[in-house]
Amino acid sequence: MKKKTKSKIEFNLFKAFYNLNKKLPYVFVEKSIINLSKFAGNILKLRRNVAESNLKKIYPDKSRNERNKIILKMYENLGRTAAETYFGDREELLKKCDIRGFENISKALEKGNGAILATFHMGNWELAGISIARKHKMGVVLKKQRNRYFNDFTNKLRENENIVLIDKKNALRPIIQLLKQNYVVSILMDQNAGKYGIQTNFLGLPSSTFVGTAKIAIKQKCPIIPAIAYRNEKGENIFVVEPPIDTTKFSNNLQDVKALTELVSEKLEKYIHEHPADWFWVHKRWKGAKKAKIV
Repeated sequence: MKKKTKSKIEFNLFKAFYNLNKKLPYVFVEKSIINLSKFAGNILKLRRNVAESNLKKIYPDKSRNERNKIILKMYENLGRTAAETYFGDREELLKKCDIRGFENISKALEKGNGAILATFHMGNWELAGISIARKHKMGVVLKKQRNRYFNDFTNKLRENENIVLIDKKNALRPIIQLLKQNYVVSILMDQNAGKYGIQTNFLGLPSSTFVGTAKIAIKQKCPIIPAIAYRNEKGENIFVVEPPIDTTKFSNNLQDVKALTELVSEKLEKYIHEHPADWFWVHKRWKGAKKAKIV
């Protein structure tokens, strides 16, 4: 089957599911999607082996039962995030969000050089971005999804919030242009960079990390704002914006770029340790460590 045909079939099935559930009460839809996510993780074992391997690396002292509880909660959170993103009432969801340190964004933008918001795949990062876009000019660096129809559908939802979308493959020039217009540009920093990254410490282990965030911030003399999303015990959204990091203290060399990258990461990693079930453990974060450039 051709890729285009397969993508169309997948998207048509999603649209049928989407149109049906849009007519149903949200409470029912949320519960159904959470159960589907749990089924995918615990019965179909969708990328569960990756999550188990990652958790064992980072938390070797935890029992298998403890790690399994984290994984189960992770799939539940992923389902809840999917339900909120595609079926939730955004106005109601935003009203219920606990946003902490939001004033740090205005502080970071005071000099007019824009700011890079560094974050992880954690909690409902989509809703966190929307909460910022409601008050500040916002751009987001994104990797295209495999299914182009689903990609276009999801991006339309983002564009409806006046978020400027930046293709990760050709991101440098658009990022610089937006920073010059005093935008907040959001970049996810917890992805494996393979041979394109440098070796950094992530959650205590060597990893390959993209350093574009640090390089651009140093060159443009704009602050970096570490920010994270997670959920409380009731599943409610909490967004935390840390104080901005002054990047003018760093020079444009690989040693300083690495130091800044690890500094930003450290400020966000603590939230993973505090709320492990909210992070995206199904990503092969440490796979490319040996391919990365060592500084």
